[in-house]
Amino acid sequence: MQIMTPEEILMIHQAATDSDLFAQLFAQYKPLVLTVLKSYYIRDYTRDDWLQEARIAMLKAIARYDGTAGSKFGPFYRLVLLSHIRSLLRKHLAQKRAADTTAMVMANPGAILPPSFASGQRIEDNLVLRSELAGYVDGLSPLERRGLLVVLENSDQATRQAYRRAIERSKVKLTRYFDEQLN
Repeated sequence: MQIMTPEEILMIHQAATDSDLFAQLFAQYKPLVLTVLKSYYIRDYTRDDWLQEARIAMLKAIARYDGTAGSKFGPFYRLVLLSHIRSLLRKHLAQKRAADTTAMVMANPGAILPPSFASGQRIEDNLVLRSELAGYVDGLSPLERRGLLVVLENSDQATRQAYRRAIERSKVKLTRYFDEQLN
């Protein structure tokens, strides 16, 4: 096993304050990052989000890395990265944030939804909304319709997970449908 040279250790420590060295170090370990990240998924996280989290983990690893005992930086960084990802997953899956994982962003719901919809004061407004949303439902595939029903019925987490992709597609189509109605 080859140990790290003092020059390599110095370069790693300097990368904490030198953005060019940091970029070089990150590029060197990017294949490791991509291999590790393949196994994880968080809703609404893009590849760039994941790479940014990997950079944050690298900064943590640089700050904590000693290297004098002969350990290599790569395996140490991998452990720090895995720990960082697990922390992200714990935060994302926390019970108190469950609403965040199922929430859907709408451009301007007030422009589509009548005020009485939230209060339930006027049944006619709700019926109009339902008839307008029929066009949206007609545009869904059978699997996406089932996914939408799973959400509306507030099904258990296992059922939601089984329909996760269909639910995501139906949410994207709903947002697109509302955007078209606004324009």
